[in-house]
Amino acid sequence: MRIVHLAAGAGGMYCGACARDIGLARGLIARGHQVEIVPLYTPLRFDGGEPLPTAPVMLGGVNAYLEQSLAPWRYAPAAIRRLLDHPRVLDLVSRFAVSTRASDLGPMIVSVLRGVDGRQRRSVTEVARYVEDILRADPSSPPLVSITNSLLTGVAPELRRRLGTPIACGLQGEDAFVEATPEPHRSRAIDLMRRNARSVDVFISPSRSYAETMAAFLDVPRHKVRVAHVGVDPAPYRMPARSRPYPFTVAYLSVITAAKGVDLLVEAVISLLDAGRDLELAIAGKVLDRGYWERVVHMLEATSHADRVRYVGEVDFAGKLHLFRGCSVLCVPSRIAESRGVVAIEAQASGVPVVVPDSGVFPEMIARTSGGVTYRQGDPKELAGALGRLMDDPEGRAAMARAGSGAAACHYSADRMVDETLEAFRSVVGP
Repeated sequence: MRIVHLAAGAGGMYCGACARDIGLARGLIARGHQVEIVPLYTPLRFDGGEPLPTAPVMLGGVNAYLEQSLAPWRYAPAAIRRLLDHPRVLDLVSRFAVSTRASDLGPMIVSVLRGVDGRQRRSVTEVARYVEDILRADPSSPPLVSITNSLLTGVAPELRRRLGTPIACGLQGEDAFVEATPEPHRSRAIDLMRRNARSVDVFISPSRSYAETMAAFLDVPRHKVRVAHVGVDPAPYRMPARSRPYPFTVAYLSVITAAKGVDLLVEAVISLLDAGRDLELAIAGKVLDRGYWERVVHMLEATSHADRVRYVGEVDFAGKLHLFRGCSVLCVPSRIAESRGVVAIEAQASGVPVVVPDSGVFPEMIARTSGGVTYRQGDPKELAGALGRLMDDPEGRAAMARAGSGAAACHYSADRMVDETLEAFRSVVGP
């Protein structure tokens, strides 16, 4: 197949969706398929292995924002627009100025979903034209357009009109993002996503439970949503046999927002420390909501335990492996129903047990891997109890580590992800 994959960058942050996109592209290329990656909004982050060649960034975050805010910018000279799509410019701006909160982005979410009828008409048309040129240049292989998530389906109707090429779309938690958008933008966004879904041939969900959720959310038949579990290459995560660190160390790795729930984990750890337990907490990830983070820090500083919690900032791939090697368990205390749980898979592949909420993808994941435990979502007391039980059961933790490492390599491998994704692609392209 000749596949053009539209992938949304995350401004250099750790991003499960980016990890999934890059791993999938590498696997497809290894199978002999031609894959052209088109980054949207910002450049992609490549974790592990050599970077793949990609197209220039299109629908760049700065230009999209200016098109939304300043009508004359839609007619700006192409040379200036290209300058603002330069990776260094986008990386710099993403550090300081671009919000990723749904509550701030409602009008822009709706506009991008409107496609060629929205304020980003020029950018969306450029994406469609670029994809058209790629696929028409080489008609020797069956073509397919892959879109990383349904928030980017504003381009789908225009691609359908221009090409009639099969279109696949990933499902990666965008329902939670849209649900956090204030009205009237939330309802309008859902209506547009459902409209655009009619131009998509197959959706790809990372779990069976999420397939049911998104079939209803997008108002599409369930058979139109295939399942391809997220996978990672287990090789870089394998660790030599060693004893776990002392004291017991809990790690957190994600962006820092209220939705991801690091405050719940801090509260749970403080309660254990108050009870005289000996443990530490290492927090890694980019701060996206500074006001929220300051409240978490103040909560910690009001106790006598600030020295038992350290913030290591945003980490690269080597830093992520170092974090895994230095922790006893990884905790993902998200308040939302996570659809992918990539970091939990990476931790288990590293032989690190996970503590995760009983929502979203996690119950299904833990049932398949036995590499961790669940607790009642949003309940710091239950979270503290789960952590305390693991502290008291080193043999149980070791058994979870072995089970999780083996199961991640079996059920959540990159090869299996590629197999299941190709099965979904072939259902609309043919053998």
